Order: sequence, then C-alpha cells, then structure tokens
Amino acid sequence: MSTHEDEWTDAEPEALEALDQGSETILDEDGLFPGDTGTLPQAVRAVLVQLLKRRYLSAEAHPRPWRILLEHQRAVRARLNDLFLDLVIDTDHQVAYKQQAAARDGQRFPTLLFDQPWSREETILLICLRRLARSRAASGEAQVFVERAELVDEVGHFRPLSSTNRARDEQQAATAVDSLLRQEVLLRTGTENRYRVSPILELLLPVDVVQRIVARLTGPETPTHDSPEALQETL
Repeated sequence: MSTHEDEWTDAEPEALEALDQGSETILDEDGLFPGDTGTLPQAVRAVLVQLLKRRYLSAEAHPRPWRILLEHQRAVRARLNDLFLDLVIDTDHQVAYKQQAAARDGQRFPTLLFDQPWSREETILLICLRRLARSRAASGEAQVFVERAELVDEVGHFRPLSSTNRARDEQQAATAVDSLLRQEVLLRTGTENRYRVSPILELLLPVDVVQRIVARLTGPETPTHDSPEALQETL
C-alpha cells in the first residue's frame, strides 16, 4: 500500500493496558450498558475498537489482545466485514490490521478509511528503513534500531537539485520521522531519539509498490548516494 490512513489518532495506551489486565466478560442478559444488543464479550469488543482506531496490533506490544484476537478472529472478521473491511492476520510478522475490502465485480464499497498519499519524505524513510531492515535481517539481526539524526540525514541524500532551503528540508524530514512514530512504523525505545523498526514495515511496502517508488526516487532531478541498482536491493 502506498498510502497511510488519515483516520489515525494517537492510540490510547490506557485502553489497551486495561484490556491486558481485564477479563473476558461473559455477557449476561442485561448487556454491558442500557440497551446493549451486542453479542461480543467486552474484551473482544475492545480489540475490535483498537483495530478500527490503530494502524495495526502486534503480538509483541500487546500479547493478551493478540491472543484474544486469534481466539475470536472469526467474530471480529465478521464485524469488520459488515463495514466493508477485511481483517489481515500475518502470523509470520505477528501483526494484524484492517484493509478496505475489494468487491468481486470491481464496484467500490463505502469506506470508513480516508487514505492520503505518503509525503515525499515519509516515502523516502520507508524505503530506506525497508532496505536497512532487510540488510540487517540477512546479517542475523532480529531487530533493527535507528537514530533520529541518521534518518534525517538519509532524507537529505534525496534532496532535489532545485532545493536551496536546507533548514526547511530538515524540518520536513523531522516531521516525517514524527509521523512514522505516531503510526508506530518506528517504535520508541528507552533511549531518546533511538527507535526500533516495526515489523509492519514489510507489509506496508509490497514489491510492486517499492518498484514504483524506486523509479520515482531515482529520477534525474534527485541526487542520491545510491544508484537505482542499489535501491532495487530493497526488493
């Protein structure tokens, strides 16, 4: 996918923390609140809400919600399907996320998702992070860590020849880093300005998307320390 969901809002850590510690309430005839006609236990509803609000859920960050999702995925999938959304559970990367459902006949369904293109700086960071993650994974590293300054500098390598405002460009690169943090593509660590790359990165950038991005980033107006062939190694 080459867009990010603009419906993203900062997640509510306390909500998931409460879910981690809560119980899978069995509904009684009175429901969870006056007039409640829902059929899902409270914990399963909480997982459904987080799937709707967040870009993804991961087994690493929230093991109990992940277990609840796996145990009740058929019911959660049905609720999402009612909203023309698909549930994707990637057990290799241990992440789950929603995506717009595609009709068999090509018609467009109503959607709750409002997608907007990644910014130029966000796109560059995604490509560079993907290449870095694959390179270090090939070297046997299970996790990939990056420094904020390293990411800002990386975007600078792709500064157009026509750009002369270095301060503005660096600010845009810093804004892109903040955006990837909000969307949990980059994960904070205990060290300031040091981040870990989320496993969701691989799923955000399938090969066909990478190919299109690389073609744009290696155009004649973009000076880069990498050749098109080097960038193609991200595939």
